[in-house]
Amino acid sequence: MQTSIKWIIRLSTLSLCFILFGIMYSGVSYAADPSTQASVSGKVIDRQGLPVQNATVKYWLNYRGDTSEKSVKTDGNGRYHIIESVEDNTDITFVVDAEGYVTYRHYSSYGLSGGEQIQLDFHIYEPSTIVGTVKDQAGRPVPDARIKVTSVFDRIVKTDQQGRYAVTGIDYAYNSNIAIWVDADDYMLYEQDRLGVREGGTLRMDVVLAEAAHVRGKVVDESGNPVSGAKVNAGGSATTDAQGNYLIKRVPTGARTITGEAAGYLKTSLSVTLVKGDHNTFNIVLKKDADITPPVTKYRLVPITDTVNGKIYIKGFTFRLQATDEVKGSGVKTTQYRINGGEWKNYEGPVKFYAPDVKVVEYYSTDVAGNQEKYNKMDFVNGTFEGNGAFEGASYDD
Repeated sequence: MQTSIKWIIRLSTLSLCFILFGIMYSGVSYAADPSTQASVSGKVIDRQGLPVQNATVKYWLNYRGDTSEKSVKTDGNGRYHIIESVEDNTDITFVVDAEGYVTYRHYSSYGLSGGEQIQLDFHIYEPSTIVGTVKDQAGRPVPDARIKVTSVFDRIVKTDQQGRYAVTGIDYAYNSNIAIWVDADDYMLYEQDRLGVREGGTLRMDVVLAEAAHVRGKVVDESGNPVSGAKVNAGGSATTDAQGNYLIKRVPTGARTITGEAAGYLKTSLSVTLVKGDHNTFNIVLKKDADITPPVTKYRLVPITDTVNGKIYIKGFTFRLQATDEVKGSGVKTTQYRINGGEWKNYEGPVKFYAPDVKVVEYYSTDVAGNQEKYNKMDFVNGTFEGNGAFEGASYDD
């Protein structure tokens, strides 16, 4: 019994010691090892060198793919200070946000190691603004026109009922060639670049939109069957679908020529007047491309010479033919010739003939569509020729 009482007293005493120890050291915190801490500090200032207070300096720490995001605020003097415990070769990147300034995105990263101190200042600047009106060619305001400007990718600005607009937050340094696009239904797209905006400046730009027509219709053959794959041009171009339908959006209004063409058909043109909007429907009828023009055959005679008693004389010729069909013709099928009214032979290459055996040579060509050329005739006895003449070309060896 006495032994149990002794153990109870001992345990109570030990517990009291632990409680007192905890009370004595409860207000003490242990600092991180200074050798693992890295420091980044500096100022956020504008282009005039003035401090920007209450700016948010966001930063990302990346170590072997593990990324954490944090931020600090600048004080009244535009200063910020970052202290982080890092592993060696930790990357840090920054973005600076401040009201009334363009967001600063520092795309380069810095490598941090424990014990390192970096001094880094950020220079930010005020955005540019473009304001103006959008009207049609008659001076009427165009409401709900959609406006985009280089560097402003997060939103599309629309004109109000009076055609007025204002695009703010333009980063003039993002691209030296700031451009604007104005887009509205039933109008031609307006584009202009090299606007010359300046830091913190406001540029006024009034835009006049040209009316646009949408052209649609169907392309068929002479029997009314749809022609798919036909090319239609009306200032813009389109290809017909399986049902022969086409649609060309945003073509300038007024007098215009619409053309339609397809393989195996003659090109067709329509003279039309286009009006604003989707009120322009024109069907096109294509006719079969019937080849009715015969080919053309030309000749070339290359003298065959001989020398007798020191004198050169011509004893015959190498006879060559060249047949061509029109650009969109069916193509040359055959070329034939005959000598002295004899049997017609297919021309397959140069033919040699000698005087005085050859008196008359005739030849002609036929195309794939069956069009036959009139006979070409050389009469060596009477010195006459009827036909399409000679062709020019490189010299040939006999």
